[in-house]
Amino acid sequence: MEKQYRNFIFDLYGTLVDIRTDEGSPLFWRRMAELYARCGADYSPRALREKYLRLCRGETELLRAKTGFARPEIELTRVFQRLYEEAPRRHAAALAPKEDAMDNWTAMIASAFRALSMKKLRLYPGVKRTLAALRERGCGVYLLSNAQRVFTVPELELLGLAGCFDAVYLSSDFGAAKPEPTFLEALLREQELRREDCLFVGNDPETDLAVARSCGVDAVLFDSYGLVRPGDRVIHRMEELL
Repeated sequence: MEKQYRNFIFDLYGTLVDIRTDEGSPLFWRRMAELYARCGADYSPRALREKYLRLCRGETELLRAKTGFARPEIELTRVFQRLYEEAPRRHAAALAPKEDAMDNWTAMIASAFRALSMKKLRLYPGVKRTLAALRERGCGVYLLSNAQRVFTVPELELLGLAGCFDAVYLSSDFGAAKPEPTFLEALLREQELRREDCLFVGNDPETDLAVARSCGVDAVLFDSYGLVRPGDRVIHRMEELL
C-alpha cells in the first residue's frame, strides 16, 4: 500500500472467507423438514421453504418500517422460532423446544441450517498471516460484515479467526446491512477512528466500496468474484496490504 493506514476494516465472506452455500436444493429442504419434524413441527419440504421465505420477507418489511433503513437486516433466529410456533401441524416430541430454552433451540436449528446448506468454507490464502502482521504493526483490525451472528461467530471459531479483530460488527446485530452508511458510521464512531486513517477491504463494489465511499473512507477491492470495474482500486492477494 502506497499510503500507510492505521486501521483496516474488513468484509468477511468473499473477502477473508471463501464460502458457498446452497439454500435452494430440494435435498436441503427435505432435511430441514425432517429436523423440524423431529422437534414436533410437521411441514412438507416445499411448505417449509415457502413459509421460511415468507417469514423472512415479512420480518424484513417490519424492520424497514420500524427503522427506515433502505436495507434492513433481520435476525434469522426469530424466523426459525416462528417456523416452529406456526407449523401447520404439531405433535409431541422429546426434542421439542422448552419455553425457557428457546434461544438455545433456535441456535441449534440455525447451526443445522447453515451446516446442511454449506458447500464450501475456507480462508483465502494469506488471511491469517496478513491479519497478524497488521496487528503486530500496531494497526487496528476490524470486521464489518453483512452476516448473521448465529452463523458467523461459530464460523470465525472454526476458521481460527476468533480473536483476530479489535471489534466485530455484524449486520444482524445492527439491524441494517451495507451499503447502509450508518452501519459503517457506527464502527467509526464507537471505535473513535479517524476516517482518513482507515482502509476498507471488501470484494463487492455495490456494498463494500459503496459504503466506504459514502462515509469518506478509502477502500480497496479484493478481486475474488471478478467484480472489478474501471477505476476500482484492486488487490489480488491479501499480502498486498502489507
